Amino acid sequence: MTEQILLNKLLGAFEKLTGFHAVVQSDHAYIHEGYAQTAIIETPSSATPYYIGFTTPTVESNKFIHWRPLGLQSSADYVTVKLFEDVAFTGGSATTVFNRNRNRQPDSPSVMQAFNEAVSASPTGDPIQQVGMGTSGNAFSRSGGSAGADEELLLLPDTDYVIQIIPAGTTIITVTSFWYEEEPVF
Repeated sequence: MTEQILLNKLLGAFEKLTGFHAVVQSDHAYIHEGYAQTAIIETPSSATPYYIGFTTPTVESNKFIHWRPLGLQSSADYVTVKLFEDVAFTGGSATTVFNRNRNRQPDSPSVMQAFNEAVSASPTGDPIQQVGMGTSGNAFSRSGGSAGADEELLLLPDTDYVIQIIPAGTTIITVTSFWYEEEPVF
């Protein structure tokens, strides 16, 4: 490595505005690297359960899904949301997944095999993640930062997952999912 390259790397370690040593939190770094993905789904106004299904990447893709807690917002009633592992789903319609680094969207698309809303599923057993929230909650209170990192799940590869959304009454629910697709360094 040349002296100029080393100098550039050293100078890049400092924040430009303040001159302090730069510390980039992992979520922010993953967004910059193009690993972070998001899908936003709004359910129809209903009191019946709603299902979202997704399939994680294959082992051969060498990408692992770090799943963060969902951002939720309800228009009128309490909602329980459960994440189930290894539950088959059928049908539904493909959901748009976008890279959180808008400059990297074309060259870093999601490697999820499927991400569908309004699927048919019959989850049983214990969920691997469960949250509940009342109306008018902050949709992003648990997704990112250290709070989200504390509840992150590293999902199994090539596995079907189902998100079950159970409203207590007729309501519209906005679900914002956040995950990053990381290549292991080992």
